[in-house]
Amino acid sequence: MFMEMLSTYKRTFIPLEVFEKAVSSNMTYEQFAQEIQRLEEQGILVPVKSAGNNGRMPSLSYKYKIQRTKLHQKTHKQIEKLQIKCHRELSLDNYYSLPPSAWEEDLPYIEKINQYIMQHDWPQEEVPAPERSLALTGDEKWIQEKNGKRVLERLQIWERMKIVPVHDPLSFAIHPQVLQNKHQFHLVVENKTTYDGLLGALTDTPFSTLIYGQGYKIIKSMEHFTRQIPLPNVEHTIYYFGDLDWEGIQIWHLLMNKIQVIPAIPFYQASLQKQAMPIKTKQKINEEALQDFLQYFSEKDQQQIDTILHNHLYLAQEVLSSAQLKQIWSENTWSHPSPKSFKKTLESE
Repeated sequence: MFMEMLSTYKRTFIPLEVFEKAVSSNMTYEQFAQEIQRLEEQGILVPVKSAGNNGRMPSLSYKYKIQRTKLHQKTHKQIEKLQIKCHRELSLDNYYSLPPSAWEEDLPYIEKINQYIMQHDWPQEEVPAPERSLALTGDEKWIQEKNGKRVLERLQIWERMKIVPVHDPLSFAIHPQVLQNKHQFHLVVENKTTYDGLLGALTDTPFSTLIYGQGYKIIKSMEHFTRQIPLPNVEHTIYYFGDLDWEGIQIWHLLMNKIQVIPAIPFYQASLQKQAMPIKTKQKINEEALQDFLQYFSEKDQQQIDTILHNHLYLAQEVLSSAQLKQIWSENTWSHPSPKSFKKTLESE
């Protein structure tokens, strides 16, 4: 009964009182002592003689050393035995460093996954997560709602399962006249008001799409970009315009960690001409995101943005009217920045 507790216990030595606190009130001392002695006999617990014993019958040490190699020995043998039967490209190595409970919990799914691979080999086409989940385990909710992704990652086969993420699709308007260009420009805006304000000017710009980010939803929905806008043999430049506050910068930063996204400087510069307002809600401060964001701006603009944010002020996208938004978008020159400025490109995703 103490195996689960020992597998998650972080220290090398464990006091007897830790076991005592873990037992149920209806367990007798004799039953408790038998459990501890059984672990001693298996070599999992080694009494620390210098700690003394409790003087009861049967006598137990006040402290034990945990022999983790013995603790996990049974599980490791099971892993080795199953590895021999598994598909040659299915690795169970990660389970040697995980608690036995993780192995026991994942084992039924590992066996089903192995059976699927042995019968069908590796998937050749991408399918949505519920479809792949049903094929692998008979449960369409396993991958997304029951830690199935974690198991596939432990087995180091998440990418090989070719699973299409099931998130809300991108919401965007398209400019068909420029879809033949070798270089495609896209603008993501954080809020719906700004999206509506810019929509009428899309065909007056070189941009292929105007994308409604919906706040943090863009972090996941952008994963659908290449599927929803399947333009082969072209380069993409994606600009972003959000609220000039900690949240807006955080959204940009999270998106930038996935793909190359450039702050749409002309919109932000126009916003800086407006009166900043006090932030109404508490926002999480992310200095790293701010510093990465500021690198795109002039020194003067950097100082102004830094002052606004650190004085608990902000500039919402709505400080720019629809007329101003359209004018900024259609009258500015938008170009492809030097590749040296960026660490990631959309094509590398």
